[in-house]
Amino acid sequence: MREQPDLLNASEVSPVLEALLTHVGMGLWELNLVTGTLRGDMRLHRMLKLPEEEWVLLTMQRWQARVHEEDRQIFQREWRGALSGQGFDSVYRMRLGDNRWVWIHDRSLLQLPGASERAARLIGVVEDVTAVQERQQLWQGLASNLPGVIYTFRMDAHGHTSFPFISERLQEFCGIPPEAARQDAKSLFNTVHPEDLPRFMATVERSKLTLKDWHCEYRVHNGVAWHWLEGRATPEREPDGSTVWHGLVYLVDDRKRLEEELRQLSMTDELTGLFNRRHLLIRLAEALALFQRTGVPFSLVEVDLDDFKGINDQCGHAVGDYVLKQLAKLFARQLRRTDVVGRVGGEEFLILLPDTDQAGALALADALRRALADERFTDTAGNTFHVTLSAGVTTVRPDDHEPELPWARADHALYRAKAIGRNYVMGDEATDKAGTVRSPRGH
Repeated sequence: MREQPDLLNASEVSPVLEALLTHVGMGLWELNLVTGTLRGDMRLHRMLKLPEEEWVLLTMQRWQARVHEEDRQIFQREWRGALSGQGFDSVYRMRLGDNRWVWIHDRSLLQLPGASERAARLIGVVEDVTAVQERQQLWQGLASNLPGVIYTFRMDAHGHTSFPFISERLQEFCGIPPEAARQDAKSLFNTVHPEDLPRFMATVERSKLTLKDWHCEYRVHNGVAWHWLEGRATPEREPDGSTVWHGLVYLVDDRKRLEEELRQLSMTDELTGLFNRRHLLIRLAEALALFQRTGVPFSLVEVDLDDFKGINDQCGHAVGDYVLKQLAKLFARQLRRTDVVGRVGGEEFLILLPDTDQAGALALADALRRALADERFTDTAGNTFHVTLSAGVTTVRPDDHEPELPWARADHALYRAKAIGRNYVMGDEATDKAGTVRSPRGH
């Protein structure tokens, strides 16, 4: 007579556990750690479809032989942990009795002592998770072909964070493997640029409180360079108080680069690379607001090239453009990093000098005048010529409530310098009364 398989029966399992296993469709196993024999209940018997002759002689070694060779090393490592009392929790592929491969989730529940200290048994449960794994693999395949990182981010009621799911492209974006982020969400946050991290965390917290969609643009370092990312996610609250976001993060380097180029175009003069009139008005308004708040003065110098039309007429516009570019380089050499200079007209320039009084502004303007006068330019015929400038200087006043007011005074001082004879630096009318007008003809 053929020997019947040795099965765990309901009398050996607590009624509560029996009812639970039946409800969730899990099979129960028991391993005798002394003999190495393995028994299972009828649910496990039906799940694995092993022939009865193999079931009768089932051992852990025979069980391992049915584990897929690609998963066997992980299985053995987990199993060694179980034998040392650390528990066992592993998902792996197993070959059934009909030679089909299935994914199973195998977990040990507890270790029970026997009659002696050495006699002990390990009890666990097995669940067929093939459908779940196949869906996850399909999802991973789709996610790997998307131009971004798909993720599920979870924050529990105590603030602990985790990524239950995050796609493989995370490595490319942030320089860390998805496994690291799943184990510790902070490893991903550590890649965010320090300047962007407070804003990044604030948007997460705001989304958590309001349950409104999360959106943030921020920089991350992938181990090689900084990149711009844009993230979007939809939050939902779970019964235990946790908040879960499902979202997508994608690279926006090209868009950010274009935005920066457009920003630069909107605030700079194309020919000289200096700021344009619109941006200078913005900076002047900011300087005036700072003066009204702190009392720290600033001065303005308006510069105009003398007889620039004659240069264009005699030497050509290409030479005229070259003169303007060289003047921009002169500004770069002579001015401080905190000074602001821009082109406000064809050959007119405005210089904003923070924390500078009238005397300092006049000295700076005269230094520019002298430096330009010393420059030599060459026309297309090889002839050399010199270029001079005139400048008007003013300093902010307490009654300057609009940025156009000090600018108008500097413009008027420039007009007076031109009327006197050019190659002049002149202060505004208040400076005239103080006797400090500069008329440096002769240099």
